[in-house]
Amino acid sequence: MRLLIVAVIAYLIYSNFFGEESGCDRYASKYSCEYVEEKAVYEVWYWSNVEANDPNDDHFIGTAIGLSNCRDRAISYYRAKESYKPWNSRSYICVLMKDGKRMEKHR
Repeated sequence: MRLLIVAVIAYLIYSNFFGEESGCDRYASKYSCEYVEEKAVYEVWYWSNVEANDPNDDHFIGTAIGLSNCRDRAISYYRAKESYKPWNSRSYICVLMKDGKRMEKHR
């Protein structure tokens, strides 16, 4: 019985401080920094004219694993479609997906 209690406590400590959902202050995320940066699956969204604040302007451009891949995907889309305009880092968003649900938004 003691072993079971110790195992449960160890699991809770691990999952809250070292697991996927241990939190990352750098991204204001409930997930670990490593998960957000390298393992999370993201939907990548792009706005051609972000300044217009038009919801009909958003384009789903695919998925990516990790934040840097998400940004790279947005930049590639921009270069292929919008290169006549200056790059605006507000023109894309990475939506973290977990178990088929949209959880957090990042850049």
